[in-house]
Amino acid sequence: MSDAQSCINRAPVQKKFRNGRGACFVLYDGFTLIELLVVIAIIAILAAILFPVFGAAKESGRKTRCAAQLKQLVAANITYTDDYSGRYVPAASDISGANLRRWHGVRRRVGGEFDPTKGPLWLYLGRSGGLKICPSATMLLGTFESGCGGFGYNSAYVGGTAYRSYPPDCDKIASQTSDIAHPSRTVMFADTAIASEAGPMQYSFAEPPLHVSPTGVTYATTPSMHFRHNGAVNIGWCDGHISAEKMTFTRPPSFFYGGDNEKDNIGYFGPEDNSIFDNQ
Repeated sequence: MSDAQSCINRAPVQKKFRNGRGACFVLYDGFTLIELLVVIAIIAILAAILFPVFGAAKESGRKTRCAAQLKQLVAANITYTDDYSGRYVPAASDISGANLRRWHGVRRRVGGEFDPTKGPLWLYLGRSGGLKICPSATMLLGTFESGCGGFGYNSAYVGGTAYRSYPPDCDKIASQTSDIAHPSRTVMFADTAIASEAGPMQYSFAEPPLHVSPTGVTYATTPSMHFRHNGAVNIGWCDGHISAEKMTFTRPPSFFYGGDNEKDNIGYFGPEDNSIFDNQ
């Protein structure tokens, strides 16, 4: 084969040199087209393998920061009980009336923004900079319960007493620490969101699988636990510890906003009853 034929698809620059025995070698600057295609293919394969790994590692860091923020939130509520005769902060004390107050803030009108500085936990969170949004919840729409940081409160059994009385009394009166028989097995706060056609929205309540009333549990609820950390949800328990849990089941939303719970990673963990929310 001639030198001209061997230079097909190569850069035109040639370098010749001889070794000690007089043999002549020819080096070409550049790569053949096939060599370039192979390199590109290898880079593409490595990118496909490594990018998800990097993404998972980044989400793991966000999950850790979220857990730290959740721990501060649980600690604030526990400290609140010290000043209020052992009673937890109400989740939504006027939700059956004016509907302006939440555990995370107060708003001037229904549909408005909640002001966290006027919320009942601000005094206990202010030194740490107030309630911070979960770093993985920045994509949540704020059109429903804006200002909760992407966290939801167990309003049925901790932030309220729906198991004992009917609205509005159950909304105004939260449970006491003495009502929680098993603090290490009772959910206080969790990563939450509610599904909608436009995408998941901020939602400030962690819903148990079944609706609660003084006569017992009744119909199924719409799930609100958001498994946004590589398929895991951070949970703050009544004894102060934090854990990450995987989804065990979900169900179609029965909320008027619609949406797709399975697609949005919204569901429940644990058994299909209220045992991890129930204070008994």
